[in-house]
Amino acid sequence: GWQGLIAYGCHSLVLVVDASSAQTLQVLERHKASVVKVRCTWFMVYYLLYFPLKVLDLKLQSLTLGEWKIIVWDVATGTARCEIQEHSKPIQDMQWLWNQDASRDLLLAVHPPNYIVLWNADTGTKLWKKSYAENILSFSFDPFDPSHLALLTSEGIVFISDFSPSKAPASSGKKVYISSPHSSPSHNKLAAATGAKKALDKVKILISNEKPSAESVTLNDCLQLSYLPSKRNYMLLLYPREILILDLEVNQTVGVIAIERTGVPFIQVIPCFQRDGLFCLHENGCITLRVRRSNCSITATPNEEPDPEPVQELVYDLRSQCDAIRVTKTVRPFSMVCCPVNENAAALIVSDGRVMIWELKSSISGRNVRSSSSSASPLYSPVSFCGIPVGAVQNKLPDLSLDNMIAGQGASAGEELRNSFLQEVHLKFLLTGLLSGLPLPPFAIRMCPPLTTKNIKQYEPILAVGECLEQTSSNLNIFGDMLHVFPSDHRGIEWISLTGFISFATSTPNNLGLVRNELQLVDLPTG
Repeated sequence: GWQGLIAYGCHSLVLVVDASSAQTLQVLERHKASVVKVRCTWFMVYYLLYFPLKVLDLKLQSLTLGEWKIIVWDVATGTARCEIQEHSKPIQDMQWLWNQDASRDLLLAVHPPNYIVLWNADTGTKLWKKSYAENILSFSFDPFDPSHLALLTSEGIVFISDFSPSKAPASSGKKVYISSPHSSPSHNKLAAATGAKKALDKVKILISNEKPSAESVTLNDCLQLSYLPSKRNYMLLLYPREILILDLEVNQTVGVIAIERTGVPFIQVIPCFQRDGLFCLHENGCITLRVRRSNCSITATPNEEPDPEPVQELVYDLRSQCDAIRVTKTVRPFSMVCCPVNENAAALIVSDGRVMIWELKSSISGRNVRSSSSSASPLYSPVSFCGIPVGAVQNKLPDLSLDNMIAGQGASAGEELRNSFLQEVHLKFLLTGLLSGLPLPPFAIRMCPPLTTKNIKQYEPILAVGECLEQTSSNLNIFGDMLHVFPSDHRGIEWISLTGFISFATSTPNNLGLVRNELQLVDLPTG
């Protein structure tokens, strides 16, 4: 959310984490089954200029698996404001209506198999309900026109142009069919193609108003559909091994981000609105940032005739990536969220309970480079920042937002040529926050001594948990205070005071059956 808080579902709970301190602020308990979707409200962004920031105004919604109930939460008080339920079927997708002024509590949800329902999340009242002929998988609003809505179905995309909070859409929308690139006969040609034109010829036939043959059409393997908030009338389709960029004005694909055969497949993509960039999450937990290359066009090869109607090609260069995690049968990445205000930080949720916060940092090379139209397309920062000249000794710009980091990337060719000298910007991800989950059993757990009348002034509730990571090491988590590493397996913890405890551990037996016993006295104030 715009407040800097991260909300995610963990079993039947909803956790709210402060991204700046990587601490859990709230745990919401009311669901009877696993939480599968969480959405933060956006309405308070309109009042930032008029009212001070108040966490009391933060609301979020959560959806559970099994009971299929939507609960609207007040995060500050930890209470449920409203419960919404439509029959007993699972909900495919839901989203707050942030781009309208009618009400701040409007919620649009997809109820299987083919219904979209608009709810008043403050009262739980159903405002209207609309059915369609196809099974709806997900939807996306056009950020440039709130009356435009795209529905992703199992066979194609339904474009709605008369969406309104006051009444249900009158028409059934315009349906287009898209062939899956994995089932297309020309899908394998991408690996052998040498030019951008050949790669785009393979996907020009993907958008059509006529239904293709049954063998070549499916969208079941499409992971995500989303409008591009930085470019009008553009949309992306996410597949496990490629991203398709669609131009809705010419009804064809104008960009393909493909992964090599040895590359790691995609899980999720978050498009940026400040710059034409994409935050991509891969199956190994790696987050990559791809930025569109400026002034790209399709050029014909020497043996091909020039296209009489050239189409602008969108090429996204890999600008930065973070470290991957160790993926096992029980440890894998779940989801990724991006800071909606600055777009310079992303948080990764891992199945073992970890929340990893990666911030994007920028650095400027010491030498000035002359602007050119080379295919390398480096990122540039202006010679002056906010009207203040950038000195020769200054090698870093303030990392205020993604727009500040990638200054000059959206400039036209004439503007770039007029700027004789520009400084090259390098981007990198830095791990600035880590919230660790509870260890897997078996583990030792002890609460600090109880509260009494004598220690009421200095009492602080602290929980110590000892876990075994491997056969050679183990961790001791002091929740709210510190992290201590032991070379052996924990056997027990005993508190001796409010500020200290004894931890005893033993190693695995060697060939002679001997073990190494350790007894450590830890002082919390000094570590």
